[in-house]
Amino acid sequence: MKSPLAPDERSLRAALQAGMAHHDAGRLAEAEAIYREVLAAFPDRPEALVLLGDIAHRTGRSAEALERLEHAVRVNPSAASYHQQLGMVLESCGRLAEAERAYRKALAANGGNPAYLDLGNVLLAQGRADEAVAAYRRAIAQRPAEVAARNNLGRALEAQGRLDEALGAYREALALGEPAELRANFARCAARGARLPADEPFRALLARALDEAWARPADLARPAIALIRADAQLRRPIEAALAAWPARLPATELFGASTLPALSRHALLLALLANAQVCDAGLEHFLTAARHALLELAAGTGDLASGRGDVAARPGELAEGVDFACALARQCFLNDYLFGLTAPEAERAAALAQEIEAAVAAGQTVPPARLAIAAAYAPLGTLACAPALLERDGPAVLHAVLVQQVEAPRLEREQLSGIARRTAIRDEVSLEVRRQYEESPYPRWVGCAPSEPLAFDAHVRELFPRAPLAGLPAQPEILVAGCGTGQESVEIARRFPASRVLAIDLSAASLAFAMRKSRELGVANLEYAQADIMEIGSLGRTFDFISCVGVLHHLRDPLAGWRALAALLAPGGFMQVGLYSEIARREIAAARDLIAARGYAADAEGIRRCREELLASPRFAGVTRLRDFYGLHECRDLLFHVEEHRYSLPQVGEMAASLDLEFLGLVVDPAMRRRCATRLHGGEPDLAAWDAFERDFPEAFAGMYLFWVRKPGGT
Repeated sequence: MKSPLAPDERSLRAALQAGMAHHDAGRLAEAEAIYREVLAAFPDRPEALVLLGDIAHRTGRSAEALERLEHAVRVNPSAASYHQQLGMVLESCGRLAEAERAYRKALAANGGNPAYLDLGNVLLAQGRADEAVAAYRRAIAQRPAEVAARNNLGRALEAQGRLDEALGAYREALALGEPAELRANFARCAARGARLPADEPFRALLARALDEAWARPADLARPAIALIRADAQLRRPIEAALAAWPARLPATELFGASTLPALSRHALLLALLANAQVCDAGLEHFLTAARHALLELAAGTGDLASGRGDVAARPGELAEGVDFACALARQCFLNDYLFGLTAPEAERAAALAQEIEAAVAAGQTVPPARLAIAAAYAPLGTLACAPALLERDGPAVLHAVLVQQVEAPRLEREQLSGIARRTAIRDEVSLEVRRQYEESPYPRWVGCAPSEPLAFDAHVRELFPRAPLAGLPAQPEILVAGCGTGQESVEIARRFPASRVLAIDLSAASLAFAMRKSRELGVANLEYAQADIMEIGSLGRTFDFISCVGVLHHLRDPLAGWRALAALLAPGGFMQVGLYSEIARREIAAARDLIAARGYAADAEGIRRCREELLASPRFAGVTRLRDFYGLHECRDLLFHVEEHRYSLPQVGEMAASLDLEFLGLVVDPAMRRRCATRLHGGEPDLAAWDAFERDFPEAFAGMYLFWVRKPGGT
């Protein structure tokens, strides 16, 4: 049929202008209809071919997009932008070598073309970080204000292991803009061990990263602690507290005249205390001493440990420290009141709580600092007057404590009645494990890692470029088996928004926390239920992806549990599994033997006494460096768990093979993968290579083995 478009240049330009107006406004169907009319009249018009190719690409018709763009570059091979757009479509299809050629043609056609950024991206995706760095530097030279080029330069430098330079690139990029991916990259690089600048602007950036959860706040705890302990402003009180330890210094000696205001102004310290557990023995001891000193000031009783003196707070002194006291209270709640306390201190803390109850009952105002100090010893939600405290005006820092310790636990209690139970829980070990996590749900996380929305197949391709990806559904069904308090399940649901996620756990207390946080973050594609992996066959569903990290090794029969989960995996489906390493946990196993020999109970007092002995023994230095050592509930899970199994990598491979699951690979830090590959002269490490690597570096899998497998089948 003849096109209604008149075959003259003026009509052509008018039609293209009308089409682009629709295109820019997002009315793609109207724009496409016009472009097709143009091509009916002018079959080789490159502008129309490129614009139509863009619409085809946007609407998921990659084959048509490639056809249109290849036609356009044949018609006008000197147009750099056409080659660049062709490269973008090829890149999105995973055809990286062809995309690279297209970008190089774009640059050859016009050396000033911004394709250097795109070229760097495909080079980096092919593992050619050195060449990618050069491309990104060319892109920055052309466009110094380009945020993406500096961000991606940081990624390439990270891939080379040049963490200090990568952190600098990210920091320069953040001065120009703050896209979510850049914030996450900065936080990840800081957490990976880059040398951290000690200047105040950098400390302020790290404080924001903690407060705004640019990564999991717990991952940023160690870099934050390193900067806090190196800060000249805080060095004197920290060193004084440690020199006196285990004695508690009186407030006058610990704080002096200016320390409390300095603590309350220290943004990085406050952000750390409010968002992540302090995982450092020295800073823990200082904070324990500071809590004691604050109670002393609130009570006016002098040195509580010895009974000497009578040190009443100076007028306004506690008010100067209210921000620090509130942050310390939030830290104590996060670590489940791990800090040790003396008998006189415990008595005075109980007396302070009683005084607050009486004051509220009498209608009196309670100074915010006194409430915060009481909250550092026991949750304010345990006070009978707690509901009344929420109704009172006060500073925002105190309101955050009340929300954490009064309002949030109330919301969790309300969630309990709405938790669905999907399976029976009858196994004896499962019942014991459930009891442990009902008493000790963890972690009490504040923020979780941000997740840019991603297609599931793109995620798998990023992790395992050689993995077979045919037949993956656009909207995968996902199971998180053993979700705990929901941090991982929230991150998965946010990363794959097109998926439907079911997260299960034995513990109702953990699920209640998870449900509250999911609602708080507005995650809509996530459902929670109580269930036992040992009974999971009764669920009656299959899943395209199952994540089971840190769970199977706590079952009575881990292989049976893994088999039950594998039965729920759809043909061609993927599974992420995390299991304890026998080699990495040798010191933990020795600590568990000591606990059994000493008879330490798995309660607060028993855990505190055990920690004191381990901290005093060089034999257990590896245990005391672990992050989970610094929370009461985490420490119970780490050292006092009712059931624990450990494995070697060959055993992991044998178990996967016995279940007819294809082992895709371990998920490891890029630097560690490079170290292992270097031993193989550049080859891709297999399980045998990783096993040899672990024997030479026993702490390589100190957390656990994290790996992916795939079930055969699918299309």
